[in-house]
Amino acid sequence: MSVNVEISSVFGRYTGGVLNMKVEGKTVRECLHDLVRPYPDLKRMLLNKDGNLMHSYDFFINGESVYPKDMNLPLKDGDKLNVVYVIHGG
Repeated sequence: MSVNVEISSVFGRYTGGVLNMKVEGKTVRECLHDLVRPYPDLKRMLLNKDGNLMHSYDFFINGESVYPKDMNLPLKDGDKLNVVYVIHGG
């Protein structure tokens, strides 16, 4: 099953400038792990030691915000997964 992933431009330096790609997986977790497989530096930026998306990042499925972040949400063939950097402030 193929999912389209779009990542924020801040990640381009870890992917050689590639910001849109197709990945394989049935869940958000599987797709993110397929995304970072060829990019070890991106993996260190996005995923914690347990393989979960770090708190500084969020994801959207087909343009819809997902709260709470559930890495086990199922995805369908052709879905679009966006990974974005969340700016924190105070």
